[in-house]
Amino acid sequence: MRQTTAEGFLLKENKHPFVFENPLGHVFKIMIVSSNVIRIRYLTQAEDINEKQETDASFELVENENHYEINHLLSLDGKEEMEIETLSIRLVVTLKPAFQLSWYAPSCKENLPFAQDLAYRSYAYDKANTSKWHYQKKLPDTLYYGLGERSGSLNLAGRRFELERLDCMGYNAETSDPLYKFCPFYINLSEQTKEAYGIYYNNFTRTSINLGQELDAVTYGDSNMWGPYTYYQNASGPLDYYMIYGPSVSAVVKNYTLITSRPRHLPPRYSLGYLASSMGYAEAEDAQSKLEEFVDNLRKNDIPCDGLHLSSGYTVNKDGDRCVFTWNSSRFPDPAKLAEKFKNLGIQIFANIKPWLLQQAHPHFDKLKNDKGFIWDEEENEPGTVMQWRGGRNTMGKASYVDFSSLAGYEYWKSNVKSQLLDKGYRLWLDNNEFTLPDDGYKFACSVPPDGFNNLLDSNVMFLSGPNIPKEPTAAKDVGTTLQTLLMIQASYEAVMEHAPNQRPFLITRSATPYSNELVSQTWSGDNTTAWKTLKYNIPMGLGAGLCGMPAGYGHDVGGFAGPKPDPEMFVRWVQQGVFWPRFSIHSWNSDDSITEPWMYPQVTTTIRSSIHFRYKIIPYLYTLYVQHAYREGEPLIRPVFYENQHDTATYNQEFDFMLGPSLLIAPVYEPNTSTRSVYLPSNSSWYHYQTGKYYSTGERGEFVQVPAAITDEAAPFFVKAGSMMCFGKVMNNVHASEDDERRVQIFPERFDANTKLVDGKTGRKTFVLFEDDGDTLYHETGQAFAEIHIWMETTETEIHVGMDIVKDGFFPYYDTVWVTCPIASETRKLVFEGQDDENEYNEGSKIKRIVDDNTLDVYMGLKLNIKKGRQLAD
Repeated sequence: MRQTTAEGFLLKENKHPFVFENPLGHVFKIMIVSSNVIRIRYLTQAEDINEKQETDASFELVENENHYEINHLLSLDGKEEMEIETLSIRLVVTLKPAFQLSWYAPSCKENLPFAQDLAYRSYAYDKANTSKWHYQKKLPDTLYYGLGERSGSLNLAGRRFELERLDCMGYNAETSDPLYKFCPFYINLSEQTKEAYGIYYNNFTRTSINLGQELDAVTYGDSNMWGPYTYYQNASGPLDYYMIYGPSVSAVVKNYTLITSRPRHLPPRYSLGYLASSMGYAEAEDAQSKLEEFVDNLRKNDIPCDGLHLSSGYTVNKDGDRCVFTWNSSRFPDPAKLAEKFKNLGIQIFANIKPWLLQQAHPHFDKLKNDKGFIWDEEENEPGTVMQWRGGRNTMGKASYVDFSSLAGYEYWKSNVKSQLLDKGYRLWLDNNEFTLPDDGYKFACSVPPDGFNNLLDSNVMFLSGPNIPKEPTAAKDVGTTLQTLLMIQASYEAVMEHAPNQRPFLITRSATPYSNELVSQTWSGDNTTAWKTLKYNIPMGLGAGLCGMPAGYGHDVGGFAGPKPDPEMFVRWVQQGVFWPRFSIHSWNSDDSITEPWMYPQVTTTIRSSIHFRYKIIPYLYTLYVQHAYREGEPLIRPVFYENQHDTATYNQEFDFMLGPSLLIAPVYEPNTSTRSVYLPSNSSWYHYQTGKYYSTGERGEFVQVPAAITDEAAPFFVKAGSMMCFGKVMNNVHASEDDERRVQIFPERFDANTKLVDGKTGRKTFVLFEDDGDTLYHETGQAFAEIHIWMETTETEIHVGMDIVKDGFFPYYDTVWVTCPIASETRKLVFEGQDDENEYNEGSKIKRIVDDNTLDVYMGLKLNIKKGRQLAD
């Protein structure tokens, strides 16, 4: 390493974008993307020349006086600096005595920056290669969240990470690093100011990030030459980052997902059902019979199911080698017939596909080698070699990765995805796609661009684009294996859309990166280990992934994938928590070759069944959250408690509870022999404990409460925020088993206490937005075929008013009544319906339709779906 600090920068011209240059020809650019987002790029002379030759349109000059103001260069006492100010950020650029950026918020009263470079070390380069560093001061009382998918605590302060990706089967959820995801984005949250900002480093190469673990220089007493600091280091290429100021965490996340893309499509509704899986099914010699037996057991035990993951055992040849895009005809005599049978039962099959070919066994290897469709070893003029899983446990063989940046590799993948899977009725599960390479000198062809992702190569927003992607063969070190994962996703997505252009595409991927959220519906935390510790630490792992815009359909292998099978108590606790995650899948490869299935322990099957039934009841709620928050706003469904409660610093380390959307606080049980759960409720908030209906209201300080957590409950303990609603559907064998003709809404009204805000004697109107469509096609996009139904609630001291507005009526639901109840036994206020055609008689009670829940005995009253009236409102 030959680290050298870049200094001596001078402003070339005082206009936007602001370009600084030093005597070595190094260039520093400041580009205002919006009032909250500023992009910074530092390039060596060679990188700047190369960029100008490629004439990237996203760097054309633009003037927008409304975005910023300039305070011209000021010199005083040997210090030279300039200021750039937007509506949300004041950026001070210090040129002398040392180059440094200092970032200030408009609310800053003591002239303290919310972020600041480490002077005399701010931006550095390696004379021996093209590596870059960015050093910042580590400000006191700052917490860090994100970096994709990390083990251990949610707060990453005091740790160092390698942003590489490995096939880390059986990882330790508390300590292992790296894991499966690549994401050089993290959020900084200050306990002092309660404000947040994020940094996204726009580079796909291997990365190291230190968040305060490292100290440098001799310390004398309380002094240290450099003081606490953080740094980012890339392996190659320009130093390119977006500074994203909040001040709320939600604003940071929304702006980050605007940069790196939001979901392009809604997921099919079946993806929110129970998705079964186990390595054991496809590994059996009578695999097809095992799968059919699994379906029989579903029906016998009254367990709904919408999907089945088909592990790679279907590709094993007679010698025990796994060869992607081939079928074991002994285990699967008729793959198309099997898929058709499962489809008729309402169960989708997701076939596992891996991006490598075994060199000595795969029938397509020589052809693809001759076509140069592999990642290439130029020194040997042959495909680059990696050791990969061959057949049974602990076996390996020489293999080569498909080069998705080569035309041959890209088209090979698309062609075989269609002919071997899609045409036979199977959907895609992209696995083992971390692209870990032993030699980062292997070359990518770089002839296929990742142009299927918005904002990656270019954007309608000035100065918004992804990293520079080479257009000629380039070493993996200088591109980053992230490119291969993105192109694998892109090729798979194109194949799916070409196969069924009117159906919603559905892709599952294990590895994920920035931008992948746009085309991928689901991901998961990989091959976790069956242990209580995993059940616990997979929670903050998923929360961090959500903050980083990882695919919104995130979940875990419920019950644990590697190691022993779960005991009955652990299995129940895992399912009770798992039903709240967007992706709900029970998956295993137990060390004793057993299969983790819902009915594996007869003594708890009743509880497991009720948990899965509960999952199916809340699918309309989950789907609505997905539309409103993930699809429209780029926010995670599963989020930390502080996401909604940033005012309370005690929530900043609340890492083993989580929010589902803005209104549900989930408190999973992650320890054995537990029948109660202590939960922190944030300050100035009011909640109902769902299982008991008990009401809690906190003051200026939050409060720990103890609630029951019975092993027989259908779900983990959870709280519903006062003033919110939940929507339920009916339980079916699968989401399309019959007409989806029931919607029940439970209301949790605000009470009149210190946390209640009143307007004219009423609480403010609280609205739940319910989205309905066919759940399967793209007609909601192409023909606006969806319904948007607003159910609202206002309360007084004596009444609860409920009404409904049809804001969009492009789809006619299968139901004509929304059934409403308040499930709180202590609630005595009168329920008043508004907006009905016969409103007076309706609320006198003579016209009200009622139903009674057989299990809870809650009485639901019918609110008619007045489409005609809704159309007038929409107009």
